[in-house]
Order: sequence, then C-alpha cells, then structure tokens
Amino acid sequence: MKSMKKIGCFLLSLLTAGLLFTGCQGKKDVTIDVAALADALKSSVPFEDELAEPNEAAVTNIYAIDEADIAAKKIYVGSGATAEEIAVFEGKDEAAAGRIKTAVDQRIADQRSAFEDYNPEEQEKLSDPVIVTTGKYVILCVSNDNEAAKKCIDGYTKG
Repeated sequence: MKSMKKIGCFLLSLLTAGLLFTGCQGKKDVTIDVAALADALKSSVPFEDELAEPNEAAVTNIYAIDEADIAAKKIYVGSGATAEEIAVFEGKDEAAAGRIKTAVDQRIADQRSAFEDYNPEEQEKLSDPVIVTTGKYVILCVSNDNEAAKKCIDGYTKG
C-alpha cells in the first residue's frame, strides 16, 4: 500500500512538472522593431487625417512618461482635427511598459474630454482604440479601422 502511495505521488509530481514546463514553453519573448511597426500601421491602416511625427517637446506634452522608462518610441499624430494617432513604445522592462500603458490610457481619456465638444464624431474612435501590451511593448492605434490595425500589429507580435 505504501508503494502505491509513493508511485501515485511520483506520478502526480511528474504530471505537475510536465504541465509547468509545457506552460512555460508557450511564452516567448517578442522583439518588435518599434519604428517599423509604427510605419507599417501608418501605411496599412486607412486614416482620414495626415499623420506626422511630433517633435520631442510635443511628445512630452502628449504623454506624461518618464524618459527613463522608454527604450524606443515612434509616434504619429493627426492635425488635431481628428483623434487619429499611432504610438509604439518599447519600455526598458515590463514594469516600465506598465507605466507607459497607464500614460497611454490617460492620453485616451484626455482625448475623449478634448473631443467631446470640439469634434464629437471622434468619440467612436476613442471609445474603442486598439491598445496592445505585449512584454515590454505598448502599441496604440486610433483609427476608423480597428481590424486593419489589429492585423498589422499581429504581424509583429505573433510572429
């Protein structure tokens, strides 16, 4: 009877270890070329507005992010007539990416307030922007075509 318990415990241990190792294999580190993804979004997603890269001072005003958290970034914004925007960030690590994600969420909240009276038609875009966080990357795309944005982002994050 004791040997049956030992065998049962041993088999349970093996099963648990196997499940743990299998689960860990599914998670892979993603490496994204931030500039390439931002450019791909700009060229493959239809936008109403002409998107352009803001200068560093404007970026600081747009996003309240500590530069120490950012390893790389590329941002495109519209003229101000629309809420359309692309922002791709690489954080220094996953904790930094979490802080960047908070700043991106705040940016969307600020834009909702800004466009509420100015251009209410933009609220639809702002109510469901594409925001993807994977590893140390945070990706934002505000457009009329979320499916095109997701497809483009998937090409960089799932590959």
